[in-house]
Amino acid sequence: MLHESTKLAASSIDRADRRVIIAIRARRRVRGDTLSTHLPHVTDAPPAASAAVRDLRRVMGPPRTSDVLTWLRANAHAGTLACLARAYLAPADTNRIERLLSGGRHDKAVQHFCLRFSHRCFPLGYPWTGGRDGRLLAELAGGIQHEGYGENWEEMGDMWSLKPVFLLSWALMEDPYPLDDEFVEDDDDDKARRYQLCDEAREGIAHLAELPMQELFNGVPPDGFQADHLRSRFTATRWEPLLWAGPWLWRVSGNPFLDRDSDDYPDPEPWSVSSVFRLTAEYWEAVRIMRAIDGFNTWLLRAPAARSRAAVQAALGVPSDRMSTLLDLPMADRHTWCLCPRVALAP
Repeated sequence: MLHESTKLAASSIDRADRRVIIAIRARRRVRGDTLSTHLPHVTDAPPAASAAVRDLRRVMGPPRTSDVLTWLRANAHAGTLACLARAYLAPADTNRIERLLSGGRHDKAVQHFCLRFSHRCFPLGYPWTGGRDGRLLAELAGGIQHEGYGENWEEMGDMWSLKPVFLLSWALMEDPYPLDDEFVEDDDDDKARRYQLCDEAREGIAHLAELPMQELFNGVPPDGFQADHLRSRFTATRWEPLLWAGPWLWRVSGNPFLDRDSDDYPDPEPWSVSSVFRLTAEYWEAVRIMRAIDGFNTWLLRAPAARSRAAVQAALGVPSDRMSTLLDLPMADRHTWCLCPRVALAP
C-alpha cells in the first residue's frame, strides 16, 4: 500500500515538472517573438580604414611599379656617386660618402661630393633648389655641370657702368655686334653714318681720361683692330688683359667658364677623366684671366689718361710675337669647338 502511494506521488511530481518546463518554453517563445517584433536586427557598417591600416596594406602588398623604378634609379645613382668619389676625391672624403650612402642619406652624400670636388678641381653648378627629392643626385650622375662667370652686359642698360678695362678693350677691338640702325647721324651731304657700340665705349674712356675722343683714338680704325692684330702686339705684355676683357664681356672667349652665364644650363658633359682634366685646366686658366683683368682695371684707374694713351700706342706699334703668360700650353684639339672665329687665341 505504501509502495503504491509512493508511485502515485512520484508520477504527480513528474507531471508537475513537465508542465513547468512547457510553460517556461512557451514563455521564452513569446518573449522571443516580442523581441523580434519590437527590436529588428540591424548590422553596423564596418569601420573606416585608418592611416595605419593603409600603411600596413601598402607594406604587405606588392609595391607600385613607379616606386620600384625610383628605388632602382636611386641605388644606381648612388653607385655612380661612389665610383666618382673613389676616382676624384681623397680617401677620407670617399669613406665619408660611402658611409652616408650606406645609411640612406643620399642628399648629404651628394652635397659633400660637390663641395669637395669643387675645392679640388673646379666648381660644380647644378640647377638644384635644395630639396631632398634626389634630384641633385640624378643630375650629378647624368653628367658634369659647372659654374659660369659670364654676364649679360645688355641687361646693365648703360655701357658707362662697365669697368674701364672692358670699355678700353671694346674701344680697341673689332666690334663683334652689327651696326645699330637706331642711331643714325646725318650730315650736310646727306651721308649717314651708323652709330656703333664701340663709339660709346670710346666716349666712355675719353671721358674718364679727360681727353678728346678723336685725339685719344687717332689712328684706330672706325671698326676697331682685328683680334690677330692686337694679339701679336699685346701678348705677354702688360696689355694682354685687354685681349680677354672684351671677349669675356661678349662671352666669345672660348673658355667655357668665361662664356657661360650663371643662369645657363646646357647639356651636361659625360663624366670622364679627360673631361675632368680639361675642365680643371680651363677653370684655373679662367681664374688667371679674371685676376689679370681685375688687376689691370685697378692699375688703369690710377692714371687713366697716360695709360689709355699708351694702350692705343701699343696697338698701333710693331708686333712682338711673344708667348702668352696667361694661357696654358696648347693641347691637341684644345679649342676646336670654339664657335667664334673673330677671337683668335694666343699660341
